[in-house]
Amino acid sequence: MSACQEVQTVAIVHSFVQSLRQPSRAVAFLVAAALTGLVTAAPAAAQNAPDKSTIVFTVDVAEIASLFNPTFVRPTDTQPERGSFFVTEGNIYPAGTIQGNGADFDPNSGGALGRWFCRGTHLVSGTEFPFAARGVHTAQLYLLPDEGSSIATDGVEGVGTVMRVITGGTGPFRGYIGEQKQEFLGFNASGGVNLRVTVTLKRVTH
Repeated sequence: MSACQEVQTVAIVHSFVQSLRQPSRAVAFLVAAALTGLVTAAPAAAQNAPDKSTIVFTVDVAEIASLFNPTFVRPTDTQPERGSFFVTEGNIYPAGTIQGNGADFDPNSGGALGRWFCRGTHLVSGTEFPFAARGVHTAQLYLLPDEGSSIATDGVEGVGTVMRVITGGTGPFRGYIGEQKQEFLGFNASGGVNLRVTVTLKRVTH
């Protein structure tokens, strides 16, 4: 994708999410985007799909490390171990907002499109997580920008790229399921994870 296309995609997704604040505009934009193939930052196969009920877009996620709270398996544990539960959250940004691994990125920066929530279970210890392909099993919730326009996903997370299932959504995403492609970028200035997420949705009900 060229730099011009990336800028255009970010602008389109930003306009889409902003339109969700007004339900009537959201529906109109969603229909128009599906018919013209505008809301996309995904592989060419998805962009050229003949079925116009497909939606594809990409966002960046920055976790706020201070909001990560685990429960330890044993009272003597000093870090999360396999089986430890946790909850965390962060902000959602237009794709490309986080440059490189995002080591200097502030997850409280302005320009967020919505909020990201994550709860799950450690499959490895905290010290192993930065090196594990399947470090945790989680459920994620993307608010774009709130509960009235949300997407829920489930699957494993770790270093590299993973595929997760999108189990459903609310508002303009109601009646859609699909896949979430999640790329681990690195850790931000707060110590939280940086993610690049591509959502591919397919309408299953009308």
